[in-house]
Formats: sequence, structure tokens, C-alpha cells
Amino acid sequence: MRTGLLRTVSLIASLTLIACSGARDAPVRVENPDFAQEASDLAVDEAVTYGKLPNGLRYAVRSNATPTKTATLLMRIDTGSLNETEETRGLAHFLEHMAFNGSENIEEGEMTKQLERFGLAFGADTNASTSFDETIYSLELPDVSEEMLDVTLGIMRETAERLTLAPDAIERERGVIQAERRARSNPGFRAFLDQLDFLAGHTILPDRLPIGTEETIQTVTPEQFREFYSAWYRPENTFVTLVGDFESDYAVQKIEEFFGDWRAPEGVEPGVSVEINSAALTAPRSRVYSDPEIQTSVSVNLVKPFTPEPDLLTTRKEGLIESLGNSILNRRLGKLARTEDAAFIGAGVGTSNFFDAGEISSLSISTQPENWEAGLAQGEQALRRALQYGFTQAELDEQLANLENSLKVSVQTSPTRRTPSLARSILGSFSSERVVTTPESNLERFLGYKSEITLEAVEAAFREAWDGLADAPQLYLQTSDLIEDGETKLEAAFAATRAVDVAPRAEEAKLEFAYDDFGTPGTVAKRSRIDDIDATLITFDNNVRLNIKKTPYEDNVIRLSARIGAGMLSAPTDIAPGFEVYTQNMLSLSGLGQHKVDDISTLMAGRSVGVRRGFSDTAMTLSGSTTPDDLDLQMKLMAAYATDPGYRPEAQAQYDKYIRSWYPTLDSTPGGVASRDIGRILRSGDKRWGFPSEADLLDVDMDLIRNWMEANVLGGSIEITAVGDIDEDELIEAVAASFGALPERPLTVFEPDPALTKVSFPDGSKRPILLSHAGDAQTARLYIYWPAADATDVVLLRHTQMVSNMFDLRLTEVLREEEGATYSPGVSQTGSRLYKGFGYIGAQIEVSPDKIDLMAEKIREVAAEFERGEIEQDVFDRAIKPVLESLETSLESNSLWMSVLSQAQTDPEDIARFRTRDEVYQSMTLADLKPVAKQVFVDANSIEIQILPEE
Repeated sequence: MRTGLLRTVSLIASLTLIACSGARDAPVRVENPDFAQEASDLAVDEAVTYGKLPNGLRYAVRSNATPTKTATLLMRIDTGSLNETEETRGLAHFLEHMAFNGSENIEEGEMTKQLERFGLAFGADTNASTSFDETIYSLELPDVSEEMLDVTLGIMRETAERLTLAPDAIERERGVIQAERRARSNPGFRAFLDQLDFLAGHTILPDRLPIGTEETIQTVTPEQFREFYSAWYRPENTFVTLVGDFESDYAVQKIEEFFGDWRAPEGVEPGVSVEINSAALTAPRSRVYSDPEIQTSVSVNLVKPFTPEPDLLTTRKEGLIESLGNSILNRRLGKLARTEDAAFIGAGVGTSNFFDAGEISSLSISTQPENWEAGLAQGEQALRRALQYGFTQAELDEQLANLENSLKVSVQTSPTRRTPSLARSILGSFSSERVVTTPESNLERFLGYKSEITLEAVEAAFREAWDGLADAPQLYLQTSDLIEDGETKLEAAFAATRAVDVAPRAEEAKLEFAYDDFGTPGTVAKRSRIDDIDATLITFDNNVRLNIKKTPYEDNVIRLSARIGAGMLSAPTDIAPGFEVYTQNMLSLSGLGQHKVDDISTLMAGRSVGVRRGFSDTAMTLSGSTTPDDLDLQMKLMAAYATDPGYRPEAQAQYDKYIRSWYPTLDSTPGGVASRDIGRILRSGDKRWGFPSEADLLDVDMDLIRNWMEANVLGGSIEITAVGDIDEDELIEAVAASFGALPERPLTVFEPDPALTKVSFPDGSKRPILLSHAGDAQTARLYIYWPAADATDVVLLRHTQMVSNMFDLRLTEVLREEEGATYSPGVSQTGSRLYKGFGYIGAQIEVSPDKIDLMAEKIREVAAEFERGEIEQDVFDRAIKPVLESLETSLESNSLWMSVLSQAQTDPEDIARFRTRDEVYQSMTLADLKPVAKQVFVDANSIEIQILPEE
């Protein structure tokens, strides 16, 4: 069964659905095939080896060496919440949790510890998930030694057949499950549940949410666990995926070794899958859902029966053509949202399988509460205009160009696809009964039928998908306002907009890129090498700096960044508290001086270019990635963003709508309140942190932004970093013709006034700071912080981080495993070279309000253990091993080298710190860390913050 959240079908998402190359014989009709390719005319990716053991277990393995010496191991059990009863709702997910709570050969509490001792970090490398129809266990293996494979495959086998499901362990885990349920019970999730009931209430889905109910979580019995486990955790229901740096034959051998003797229990009947019977909703319906803590949106839906289709050449081609019309309309809606006259914040259309409950075509529009009727009208009329008058060839050409480029890039980058994504792609294809094809075959097939993707075919498929909307619209409005007689008003608003005639869309003018010539290319004034880093440093005659490192880790990918001028520490936040937020957003929405955001998308169609703008404390940052073929254009586009930002007044209209819709929902969850207030609290009330008031965020002054940019940023120093599949001479030439052609830049970089970098941790107090949220009445969040070292001493910084890691492990043991009080405690460490003397370690948990004081005491008890030096060697070993295992693997990441080299010429400290990394961690001992823990975890220095539900 295929399941998935309702989503807009985009061109990028459709890449996995494009037919493979190589004509095969006509598909053979196979009843209940083991793998989708057995009943398909698609040529399977021959790099993947598929098989089935005599006991019915199926597997797929693939050799892949990116990163080297690592692997991903996934196990899928073909069961989920749909197979529960009324009395056992939530059991499948509960059972997934019990996999970590003891088996025949692994004592309770030891499975996670055993994995940590082998270098797998809890959460990052060991995980599991449960949905309506599947349960997945995943392990990221930091090496592929036989011992590692034996341990991890052995753990998967224990999970599959040998869980003890001890009654006392089940009792302890109930609190963890309830905590997870509470963490999800926020206004946004409750609104989703109501919409699920509206669209799929004719099925069992709304009553089979994987998280279960409070009552069933508390009452499900050990006997019910064992019955479900025996009926569903069986070899014929199991699929194992193993991808990594080994020979495929060896991987198959190891799977056979560990799973070959697994037999389903005798005398236990296998479970019977519950199928969702989809249905057309043939009568008009409407519903209004109100909650003061949610953002407003309105949707127009058409629900037809869902008919599963085999994965064939024809169905993939048809699926692509069907997606193109929605993609073009989404492009139109995006452009409309960025106009001053737009009544909505954002809108989108899509057609998809809605949890097998139906084939749903949906138009969704987000608005401010008072504008839902106007937003509905604009969205519905845009949809009807497309249905009535169709699209233009230029619009289709843009989508096809982007698609073809994406396929070509997939081919170019395929040799260095990373193991975790490959493994999950294989498993996802198996789950959705899709054939795993190659990037090369996808491109070949697309090019073979590209000429058949006509405007007429796209329009016909688009109209077919939406056919019947006028007869059976399913109208849904969720809003923060309480609307009296809401359904009647919603239906009347829809009828009113349907009565408005629509005119054809005006043709758009052809565009020319305005930033093709920056003047005489610069010349290299200075060139040097960092031999141990294998990097080249260039300075042009205009003082623009360029740092280069060629790597083999991503074929045909070049990652780029630029640091320009000053950052937010030069901003007038004293007179404009919302300056950082609205400046970043306004510039993003404004595009360039010569091109709007939408014009840039049109001009760059079919090219692998793009620029993201941000601001750090000390510089404006630009980042992006490209291919060698598009390097020249990428550099010119980045230079345009560096020199000619747009300051478009129409951007403010969209920004204002978003802020007015989003800001009132900040207090709807403890996390929203934390993001608004805690950063400021931790810095003794410094108003530069956290979010200011809504009024401050709306007080946009475009002249202030322009004047600040011109005075502090645009004429400042420039340092560019490029890492990846680089031809050094070609890169230098591209930078010379863009950034190198700009007027001379200062060699000095921005240095903030020391007074601006003075922040202080608040005085300690055992009396908690109390904040409130307007969300679930059974949910609270607790934070406790201790002042710690800044980042000026790199050895002390790394020691402090490792103390934080150990503290995280102990809190997980105490709060989750022993107390069963929280789903996922978290510990963070912060320190900076810029803000000298300021740093902290913080712990946070989601907890029920009635247990918050008890859990605060438990956290402080663990902190007191650390302060006294009562830290077991095993805790240190489990904390340090994942770090040591990652040292070598991390070198095969372009992201790491981007961070190391981003200021190689202006602040070489990052390189100096990198050089000491391995030695510091490899020589680190528990004895080194105990003095740090003693200094940090002083109870009198701590502050506690409780975010409680409003009374």
C-alpha cells in the first residue's frame, strides 16, 4: 500500500517517476510479485541486487563507497497502525519503541549502549519510525568491518524475532509514548487531524493514527503486544536493505547468515492487512475548523477513487504529464503571491494519492484571517483561468527545461551519491511498489518522449484531473477566527467567486539577463598554497579573495560561498529592533535591482544556478551550488546579488501578510515561545536576541535598509570560497569576470565595536522563570542552563562539547529509560570566539506540567553527579566513540571544507583549529573532562525556565 501526506506534485518530486531507458519485453502479469520490476517493463538498476530467502524475507543490497568505509542498514516490517484494533491503537508504534528495551540476547537498556560503543550516536545513527502501514528500523554504520556488520545485523535479528516485551519494561515505556503524544498535540496537528477526518472520514484512517490514544497507550497489555508481534513480525513481512562500501555478494552472505534460519512461530496465524477502500466524494461538502492558535488557510478539494497502477513506462510518462499542469499553475500562483494586490500569503495545487483514501486534487491557499474570502477568490479564479484557457508554450518550456536540467545533473552527480540517500531510495521504492531505475535511464527515456509532451497533452491531463470540481467541491477552511455559520459563508464565498468570469492571462514579455558584463576581468595579484589542506588562495588586483579546494566527493558539483562587508552587528537594531528579521526577508523577496524574484527563476530555467542570501553577525553571506557547465553564470548571478539588491516596495505587502499570520501563533507551542524569548533571557535581556514585538517586525523602513546596505555591506571586503569538482583555472577565470571586475575592495574586514560583543549570562537562581503557551494543556517544556566557556580556547571548547554529549547520554538514561517521563531530552552547548566570556550548556525536555518540578530535580541530580566527578568511564566511551568514528568520514564532506576555508585569508584561526581536531579528540580522556564538568555544573549558577500552559 502506498501512503503519504497530501502534497503538491512538483517536477522535482516527479523525477523518481520518470521511465527508465532500454525497452524491455511487454510486462508479464505476475500475481503478487516479490519486487515491482517483476511485473514491469522498466529496466531495473542493475547495481542493486535483489533476493528472497527460503523463509520469505526479501532484501536489496548495493555496493557504494560514498562515504568510504560506511554503510546504511534498514529493516522494514510490513505492518503499522492500520493493523491495530480499537483496543490496541498505538501498539505498532509502541512496539517499535520496545525494540530498544530488551531481547533474548541483549538486556534491557543495553541495545542503545552497545551501538554507542561501536560509534553509532543515538538518534543520529539509530532510529525507527512507524506509519499507517510500515515500521522501519535504521542504523548508520560508521565502518564496515565484519564485527560491525555482525553486531548491527544481530541487533536487527533480535528486533525482528526475539524481543522480550517484559511487562515492567512496557510499563516504563508508557510514559515515553505519552510524552511523544503530548509533544505532537499542538494546534497545528489538531487542525491536520480535523482535515484528515474531513477528507478521509469515510475510512478507518482517522481512528488509526500511529501515535494511538491516551487510553490505549495506558491499557494495551503484554499479551496484546506478543500477539501483534507474532502475527506481524515474520520473515515474509520483512525487507532488509544494506548499502555500503563492500561487495554486494558479501552483503547478501551476511543477510543470509543472520536471517536465513528465522522461522515464523508455529501455531500463530499471520496478520491480515487492512486495506483502505477509497471512494469518490460525490456531493458538495464544507467544513470550518477554528482555533485561535493556528494560521488561516482555505482549500478546494476534489476527491475521486484511488486506483493503484503498476509501475510501467506508460504510467510514469502519464504521471509526469499530469504533474506539469499543476507545476505551471503553482508558478503562476507564486508570482501572484508576490504582487501588492495579492490577498493571500501563498497558494499551491497538487494531485496525489491521499493515504489510499482517494485521488485528491487540491488547491490550498494561506491567508490572513480577515482575507480568506478574497484569497479564495484569487486562487479559485487562477485555477479556473488555467482550466478554461490553458497554458502557454513558454510556461511549458520553462518546466521542461528545469526538468531536463535536473535529470542531467542527476546523471552527472550519480557516481558520488551518498549511501544513506541511496538506501532510503531503495526502501522507499519497495514500499511504494516502484522500480529502482538509474539516472542515466531516466534521462534517456525523457529525451525519447520529450517531443510528445505537447501543450495540448498537458492541458488535457490537467483538465481531466480537475474534472468534476464544479459538481462535488470539498471546501475546507481552518482559521484563527470564530466564524458564525461558517460553512454557509464558505459555500457562499465559493459560489460568489465561481460566478465571476475570468479572462485569459496576459502574455509575459521576453526577458534578457541584465548582469552579463561587469567590466574588464580582474587579474590575479597574489597566489599561495596551503599544502596540508590542499587548498589554493587567490587575491585579485581589486582585493577580492578566493579560496579553492578541489575534492572528489561530489561529481560535477561546485559549492560556493561569499562573505561580503559587514553583518548585523553594524545594523541599527537600537532604533529598529526588527531590523534583522525584516531585512533578510525583504531582500529575499525583492530579488535584484534589474530583476524580480520571478524573473530570475524564468531567466535561470534549465540552469543549475541559485543564490541564497543571509547575514551573520559580521558579514552578509551568499551561498549556492552549481555544475562546471554553469559556473560562469553562477558567479555572475552571485556578483549581481553582491552589488545590486532589489528594494521593491511590493515585497513589503507579502512580508506583512506573513508576519501578521505567523506571529500570533508563536505562543501556540512551548517551542514557539522558546524561540521568541529564551535567546534574550540567556543574554540578560539583550533585545538583539529572540523575536521582538509584532509591531517592531512590521515597522519596515526600506530607506533604512538601503542606507545601511550601501554604507556597511555593498562596498565592503569580499572573500569567496569554492569547494568541489573544480577546474582551478576555469574557476579563477569565472571569478575574474564577475567579482574580479568590480571596483577595488578594502583589504580590511569588518570588526565590530567591542561594546557590541559584550553579552552576559544572567545571575543564577533556583527560582524558575515562568513563561506560558496557549497550546495543549497537558504539555510543558523545561529548560535548565549553566554558564560555560566561550570558544576562545579550542581545547576547552571541545572538552565542553564532550561534557555536553555525556550529559545528554545520562539524561536520556535517567529521564527516558528510568523515569519514562519524556520522549527526547536534549542537551546543547554554545560558545563563540566573538562573544568572549559567554557560553552555556543547556538541557531541555518536553514533559507534563504535573511532573515538571520533579524532572527539574532529576536533571539537577545528574548535574550534581557531574559536578562531583561521578561520571562512569562507559558514559565517556559511548560519547566519544561516535565522534572518533566521524573524524575520517567527515573529511569526505564538501560542507566541512566550506566551513574550514570560508575565512582562510581573513581569519585563519578556523584552519588552525581544524589542524588540532583529530589530536584533541583522539587523546581526550575522562580525566580531562571531569574538571570541566565541575566548573560548569554549579547549581547556584544555573537558571531554570518553565514554559507552562496558560491557566
